Amino acid sequence: MHQRRPNSSVIVATRNGSDSDNKSLEERRAERRLAAKQRRDGGKKLKRVKRQTIKGGNLRWRKNPHLEIACFAFGLFALIGVTVFKLLHGGSGGRRRDVFKEFEKKLQEDSAAKEQTYEYNTDSGGFFSRLRGSKYIIPESLKRIGNKDAWYAALRQQYDTAILPKDDERSLKFVQESRARNGAYNQAAAAQTPYDIHNCPEYPPEGYPIQWPILEVTKNWPTNDATPRHEIYQGLCVFDYRTELHKADNYRHAELPFVVRDDPAAARTAERWMHPGYLDKLLMGQEDIQRRTEYSPNNHFMYWVDKRSRSERQRAAKKVREAKRHGNDDAHGGFGRGDQEEFVSAMHLLDNLHEARDRFEKAKEYAHKHQDDDEAQKEVRKWDERLNAAKKAKLEEERKNWKPPTENLRMTYLEWLEHANVTDDKLGPDNPHWYFRLIGCGDMGENTADGSCDKGSSEWLFDELTFFQPRLGERRPFYMIEPKQQKGIHCRFGMKGVIAENHFDLSRNAIALLGGQRRYILAHPNQCNNMNLLPRGHPSARHSAVDWANPDLDNFPTFPKAHVNEIVMQPGDVLYLPTNWFHYIISLELNFQCNTRSGGERLYRKEINDCGF
Repeated sequence: MHQRRPNSSVIVATRNGSDSDNKSLEERRAERRLAAKQRRDGGKKLKRVKRQTIKGGNLRWRKNPHLEIACFAFGLFALIGVTVFKLLHGGSGGRRRDVFKEFEKKLQEDSAAKEQTYEYNTDSGGFFSRLRGSKYIIPESLKRIGNKDAWYAALRQQYDTAILPKDDERSLKFVQESRARNGAYNQAAAAQTPYDIHNCPEYPPEGYPIQWPILEVTKNWPTNDATPRHEIYQGLCVFDYRTELHKADNYRHAELPFVVRDDPAAARTAERWMHPGYLDKLLMGQEDIQRRTEYSPNNHFMYWVDKRSRSERQRAAKKVREAKRHGNDDAHGGFGRGDQEEFVSAMHLLDNLHEARDRFEKAKEYAHKHQDDDEAQKEVRKWDERLNAAKKAKLEEERKNWKPPTENLRMTYLEWLEHANVTDDKLGPDNPHWYFRLIGCGDMGENTADGSCDKGSSEWLFDELTFFQPRLGERRPFYMIEPKQQKGIHCRFGMKGVIAENHFDLSRNAIALLGGQRRYILAHPNQCNNMNLLPRGHPSARHSAVDWANPDLDNFPTFPKAHVNEIVMQPGDVLYLPTNWFHYIISLELNFQCNTRSGGERLYRKEINDCGF
């Protein structure tokens, strides 16, 4: 039977179901007092009676050592498994403490609602984070975009906390001293402007930026001469980030180019990149990766799209391999910008092709509306035949004369540096040059934040160049007009003398110089017809057929009519270049330049359309 213990609500089962315990409450208390007295007096310690497991209605506990060992082992291995999981999958900076979970959830909900990219810049310091050691979080880093690897965090921690801790005044002083060492660039006597380029008016003055005849500018400083000349034809305004950003904003809204100087964020990056050994560690430490590099047999680099068939590309590559196998180590698949007369022939064939295509489309449209008109049908057949003939002539010309201006290679940073960091006696316009490239994918395309847009991508560029991060709202960087339209961050490291041929881009550009010097020659889109651009359909379309270092004025008589201006960019400078503006670039020394694009503007579309694009 069951009974309640005195003064208790617990029901206890007796051994045989009978009332075996008839002692009164006072007697039991007396026994407990006596037992306690015996223990105090050193008497024999009473043994605790263990209850037995229930068997046939009785309580009876049975000790099972095998079961105890199994339970202990299970608990131990479970603890080890959870710990290892936390170590391997703890994210960037350790698992969050419970106190942060609600806040993090709110950020994620807000991010989804606003399609906003938030920075995640705090180390949670939870138990497992402390167990493995807290991971350093890059200042102003973004939660999803950027490099989250431990090696990069350790490198930045070393520089951010010990070698180059954040100090805007020190960083600004560094870039200012760099400019002082390079020397000031002043206006040439014949290049006076009605406005002070270092103290420009609030809003763009009429005719801004002032431009001069191209032959006058290139005569003053030939493009093949990479030695700095300090009397130049500068038309762009230079704004101080700290005191004139409102002016720069007015020029930006007018879609006109300008340069921003002494931006603390850009100065910090320039100081870090120019610090001895930093780029070696950044590019060769844990990321000893071969990256895109362009080779040219001379100092001219012209962008091109490979329109050769796969078999043609394979034959060209095999030819280069065979030449190297026979001892010609200088054999490459890049052949320079091309002959200007050959460009004239290619342009003529492309003009015929475009004309035949346009006439064919118009004839076909007319014939469709007048199906009973036999003459209209004959006109369609005539222009169809001419179109096919123009296509055939273009292909034959390309197979006969066109060769890739550059060869696309892959090499490590130190391999490139061995080629690029040479004395002037090994340089010169007719010697080989190499152009090193870095790409940070970010959200360049769908699901590319992992760097899948390019083999060996450098996602840490979004941590290094915080002023090019795709933030929205109040935290949007000044240089990012449409962050959602950003197409990654692209960097090009140039050796002295490298020339990027004149061209225009279909989106606005923000260009930061983070080391060395570069000379930019710019032109308004209204100069398009004088630039003699390679037309649509050419592998190097949008680029000037004219060699600015040695222009063929017989074949390009309109070239002298072009007007341009120039500026020399120095460490920490950021150039805002609107959509469709022409730019021709000369590296004056070993330099590091990064740019990003953020949407386009149709303001100058008519000028570009009028010259065939």
